Amino acid sequence: MQSYTLGIDIGGTKIALGALSNAFHLLARREFPYDPARTAEDTFARLAAQIRDCLSDAGAEAAAVTHVGVGLPGVLSPDRRSLKFAPNAALFNAFPLYDALQSLFPGAALRMENDANAACLAESRLGAGQGFRNMLYATISTGIGCGLILDGKLYRGSRFSAGEIGHMRIYPGGEACGCGGQGCAEAYAGGANYPRRIRRRIDAGEETAMTALAAKHGGAIDGRVLSAALSAGDPMAREVFGEICAALGLLFYNINKLLDLDAFVLGGGLTNLGEPLFDGVRREYAALCTPMDDPAGGRFLPAHFSSAEIGIFGAAMAAHPA
Repeated sequence: MQSYTLGIDIGGTKIALGALSNAFHLLARREFPYDPARTAEDTFARLAAQIRDCLSDAGAEAAAVTHVGVGLPGVLSPDRRSLKFAPNAALFNAFPLYDALQSLFPGAALRMENDANAACLAESRLGAGQGFRNMLYATISTGIGCGLILDGKLYRGSRFSAGEIGHMRIYPGGEACGCGGQGCAEAYAGGANYPRRIRRRIDAGEETAMTALAAKHGGAIDGRVLSAALSAGDPMAREVFGEICAALGLLFYNINKLLDLDAFVLGGGLTNLGEPLFDGVRREYAALCTPMDDPAGGRFLPAHFSSAEIGIFGAAMAAHPA
């Protein structure tokens, strides 16, 4: 009988899941929004129904599911059976998710993993990070986080909280960050923060094409607006984009001085800016290098998986530990 893996990616407002063959071919996927204000029990009931539908789409029986992986946006307990804290999926903080899923698949190997770590596993084993024994996968989106492969193994840290690179202080005393600190990388390159800097300048009377462009998107300044303004040669957009690249270049340079990595694989919404972003980060990184630095350390690669798929494949990878 054919066996299957189920990958479940739990985000702050939506859940994506996929049924995969054990050779990691995606056979069917589902995605649905949920209301964080509703109960975890209600949300899990919806998830269970979506799981049944997804398996039906794949032509799979629940009994044939041998592995279940779950990616979660938070810090897990050392045994990875419960959440210690998930700020963006808080309704699951006190919910016995592991036990609830195990009751649906009593014969399956079930593993939960931090979502950035899960995504890192996907890129390391199936994506742009293949062949590198020491690599970092960073998601640059609303926030900035990463997973680390060191000496061929996923590194979680002593308290299972490694990878919070968005909150490394690169400009002490600088811009305020959502974590309560100042000068964090995320305060400069995170999608929840650079729009605030742009809006602050607009409110102070500076002119920019982003004002009119944002009006077309309900007033929101986001990556699409920044990209369009860059293409139009807007001076403010160029300045902010330069700040983003400088922050990321400095962040990754400092990380590499400590870890001596083979490659940085970058994903997340900001990477939709494409080669201009990668070129900018490479340029800023290179400008910091000294004769003692190996140029090969600045290898920056776009993620193989799209943002719509990486959570599912990452969760599936987490279900199959190396």
